[in-house]
Amino acid sequence: MIDFILMNTLPKQYYDDGGINNKVFKNRSIPGIIGVTLLVAVSEEMLFRGVLHTEYGYWAASLLFALLHFRYLSKIVLLISVLFVSFFIGYMFELTGSLTVTITAHFIIDVVLAMWIRLGNRGESNDSIPS
Repeated sequence: MIDFILMNTLPKQYYDDGGINNKVFKNRSIPGIIGVTLLVAVSEEMLFRGVLHTEYGYWAASLLFALLHFRYLSKIVLLISVLFVSFFIGYMFELTGSLTVTITAHFIIDVVLAMWIRLGNRGESNDSIPS
């Protein structure tokens, strides 16, 4: 919800990552969006929570997750957004110890934002998906 509020109140340049997410999702079929976002959620959560979080801890995994989204490093709003999501999902893993919980949360965040892009709700000007 925070992302949607910021996307609708801040100027476009704060959420523009160069159009990458728009290119990926704007013309993709709905089953394609579900497939891509599910693949991303499963693979990223297995790596960042299942391996890195388990081996190196909450802070290291959460920071590395955010830094992996290097295209957001020059956009402070996108960087803060992905940091928040990363630490939030990491905290969920801390509380539950469940990859199913983190994969589900990650998938919901990504699929909702991807569908928002696909269905045309300012999709051509919004390119932020924080995962």
